[in-house]
Amino acid sequence: MGTTERRERDKQRRREDILNTARTLFFEKGFRDTTIDDIARSAELARGTIYLYFENKEEIYATVLEEGLDTLNRLVQESYSEDADPLTNILAGHDAFMNFHDNYAQYYNVLMLDKLQIADVLPTSLKDRLDLKTAQMAEFIENILDKGVRKGMFRPMQIREVAYLQMGMAMGFAQMLDKCCATNEVFNDREQSRQAMHALIANSLLDRHERD
Repeated sequence: MGTTERRERDKQRRREDILNTARTLFFEKGFRDTTIDDIARSAELARGTIYLYFENKEEIYATVLEEGLDTLNRLVQESYSEDADPLTNILAGHDAFMNFHDNYAQYYNVLMLDKLQIADVLPTSLKDRLDLKTAQMAEFIENILDKGVRKGMFRPMQIREVAYLQMGMAMGFAQMLDKCCATNEVFNDREQSRQAMHALIANSLLDRHERD
């Protein structure tokens, strides 16, 4: 390995070390209570070294959010089956959101909670990066909805708006189960709640003739 390649490898490793340290701190303390000094100290680096790899704390945080969105995108896409009908694929996508909540809870929390709290401090360039990831997932869902409409399975709809609504419902449902299952007898059966949600989604999407 040449000197240039080794140097690039070392730079990439250092960047990953910074990101790993920052991710842990963000998960533990949140965005607002984590400082660049905290990250530098935990990574055992000089404060100035952090700025060689990231412009500011916001960029580091946006990178962590992108990781979460990439993971969620992957789970949703992996839930898709070419052999399944559009409704089955939509419901599988909703289950993928629950999988994300259950297995990547810390990413879920920053996407659902911290992201909303810091929206006012992220510069437009970073918001655009995150919006692009969200739009990619929405487009994937749009394609399933469009297929369902064209096949006559789904009623006519504003596909883009419904795709974003589906994502919002899925994120909110996972959070509701997390908060309510232990304390609310209505939601104390997770599988029953999941089936009820599936029925609600099906009734909202299916063409009248498909529901009969």
